[in-house]
Amino acid sequence: MLGASILMMAGYLLSAYLHPAWLLAAAGLSAALAVVIPQALRKQCVFYALILILAGLYFNGYEFLHRSEMKQLAETEETIRIRATIASPVKRDGDVARFFVDVQQIEDRYGVEQRLQHTERIVLRVKLATFEQAGLIEKWRSGSVVTAKIKLSLPSPACNPHAFDYAQYLYWQGVHVTGEAEFKGMDHQTQNTIMARFQEWQDDGANRIERLFPDPEVAGYMKSLLLGLGQEVTPELSDMYSFLGLSHILAISGLHVTLVSSMFMWTLERTGIRRKTALITTICMLIGYVLLVGASASAVRSGIMGGVGLACQILGKRLDGREVWAGALLVMLLFNPYQLWHIGFQLSFAVTLGLIIYVPVSLQTWSWGPVWLRSLIAVTLVAQVVSFPFLIYHFHQFSPLSWLVNLLVTPLLSIIVLPLGYIAIILGMVHPALAMCPVKLSSLILDGVHQPLFGLQKLEIPFTYWQHPPWWLLFLYTIFLIVIPFLWKRGFHRRRDTILYIVIFFALLLAARQPFSGEKEVRITFLDVGQGDSIVVEIANQKVYLIDAGGTISFAAREPWREKRNPFEVGKDVVLPFLMARGIEKIDKVVMTHGDMDHIGGLAALVPRFAIGEVIVNGSTPQGYEQEILQLVREKRVPIVTGSPGQTWSDAPGIEWKWLHPGQTSAYTGNDASVVLQLTAYETIVLFTGDVERNGELRLVKGGLPPVDVLKVAHHGSKTSSTEALLSAIQPKAAVISAGANNRYGHPSPEVLTRLKNAGSSVYRTDQQGAVTLIITTSGMSWKTQLTDT
Repeated sequence: MLGASILMMAGYLLSAYLHPAWLLAAAGLSAALAVVIPQALRKQCVFYALILILAGLYFNGYEFLHRSEMKQLAETEETIRIRATIASPVKRDGDVARFFVDVQQIEDRYGVEQRLQHTERIVLRVKLATFEQAGLIEKWRSGSVVTAKIKLSLPSPACNPHAFDYAQYLYWQGVHVTGEAEFKGMDHQTQNTIMARFQEWQDDGANRIERLFPDPEVAGYMKSLLLGLGQEVTPELSDMYSFLGLSHILAISGLHVTLVSSMFMWTLERTGIRRKTALITTICMLIGYVLLVGASASAVRSGIMGGVGLACQILGKRLDGREVWAGALLVMLLFNPYQLWHIGFQLSFAVTLGLIIYVPVSLQTWSWGPVWLRSLIAVTLVAQVVSFPFLIYHFHQFSPLSWLVNLLVTPLLSIIVLPLGYIAIILGMVHPALAMCPVKLSSLILDGVHQPLFGLQKLEIPFTYWQHPPWWLLFLYTIFLIVIPFLWKRGFHRRRDTILYIVIFFALLLAARQPFSGEKEVRITFLDVGQGDSIVVEIANQKVYLIDAGGTISFAAREPWREKRNPFEVGKDVVLPFLMARGIEKIDKVVMTHGDMDHIGGLAALVPRFAIGEVIVNGSTPQGYEQEILQLVREKRVPIVTGSPGQTWSDAPGIEWKWLHPGQTSAYTGNDASVVLQLTAYETIVLFTGDVERNGELRLVKGGLPPVDVLKVAHHGSKTSSTEALLSAIQPKAAVISAGANNRYGHPSPEVLTRLKNAGSSVYRTDQQGAVTLIITTSGMSWKTQLTDT
């Protein structure tokens, strides 16, 4: 069964990424092999080939049934009326609620009704106008029917390299289009379904936790730990857990299932119920428990494996853990093949299989210490080793402290706090006073654990951010994990063999750092930060410059209920993930061209997370938010410097920077005080202009400028910049405009685009092409754009 499950995954992957003709090729190849291979292996070969081909056919059929009938309407952002069934819990964040709906019927703008051939799932975003509406929509449950007038659109793809791809994420949820509606125009019909009942019970449990745990942060944590409500964890706590590799604690997993089923079985047996009856009852309870905690991939996997284990006890049979794992995988992927691309599914199954295979091997490697300690160390190390490639691929983050932190913290939280939480809920149902002791104890433990963990998060720990791994590294790492058990079984477990395995493992870790990547190139990435500027310059794998960091202008909500739990912010949600994906842990020079929010606002999220060599400013007296940013910099004791016209410095042979502007700071204000830098890299000249306008450009021209290869167009393409005088002086071969899509300023100005065209410049725009990457080498320069090259 293990082989069949692996072949099923292979069939899905081949069908997802190859032309359907691969099925014919696989059939032909298997037929040819059946002729030449020995008869003893022929049946096995044909059987496995059949599984592979059937899996591919099944995936193609599933794709066909989940094709979109509304995508064409979404491309033109049509407004239609739908009748749909709510297919997920409603999640409200401030004045917006989001949930999945299964659409059965639509009515176009001409009033023509159409029943869809297949039910289509979409994401619905509902705008709320009043606090009463927020309270009402939170009571909506799965299975209820809604009728609404919605505006369709296509989900946004990733606009920056290795950023979260919302469109791809929704695709693997079976969603191709999104919709937006106003609450006041919606009609809701309650339907009493099984999932609705379980959601009500989950909400009741969440309310009980709020009443028992007065601290909102602890209450949110316990909701996630006990009920799988991960969205209730505070953003700060969630970031800390992610940074230290502890996020798995908050996911419903095999530990939860084992604990809950054991407690339930113990209670039943103490009341005199026969063991067989108790086992059957516990299996039924597990089904309810999985539904209660939201039926996430890890919860369903744990529930299936736990249920099979209990059933084997009833039947008096013994199954290999790998076969149970494979069976759970087959069932879940038959139900929904798209789960193979869900990170929760990947981590749950990969780590579980790793524990089944490698923990026994690890326990044989050393014999010192008590069994419980060796088991704890083995489980921790195996989980870290197996999850490593998934974490650096999806999140580009893996802390070296994660091994030790998990070893010390996970048992404390999982074996003590988790049971205390369930005990508190049970006792609280009898009387809140009975829950006082477990509530106090678990709260004290959490406070004692979280304080030092937040302290660790503030440390600048090296080797925490990992560059996006290439496919060949993931392939080699997988082969390494697969080969070791085979070699171990065949006797290759002598001391020198173990040392060799460890050496290879650390060699793979070294390769994951990609030490020779970009060794002889300058990579300049003009990030898509909306209406703002942020440019990352990576120089020959030696230096990193961050020229501005974008920024999000935020306004206080009119009413407290409208506040978002974790509002979007460019520095935190765009620039930080990109720097992590590039494996950048130190920014040698941060250039704050001037004090506008759309240039420096994102730095507030970055300064605490990175080592910084120095901060370069324009020398003007800082005002408002700029003062706050510089105060953060001073608290880290980072030097703050400025420059003067003509000043130069070099980072490597063939790479030179030149300060062009401003000079006497009192003579320049506003955008014209922007720092202007010239980079010469392997004889290619790039001009970074900030937001400098007409007067500043005239001063630059008077000071003398050489012809340049690339111009970072000033002020997002405003007509007050990129004057004919400047373009005539520098004659740029290419120009990059950083502007927000459909921005209210009309940037870039048609006049500027015309002037650039007349100057013979190729134009790259972040509002249309996403992030723009320029790679300079000794042989010239090349371009990549996120939305056209990926």
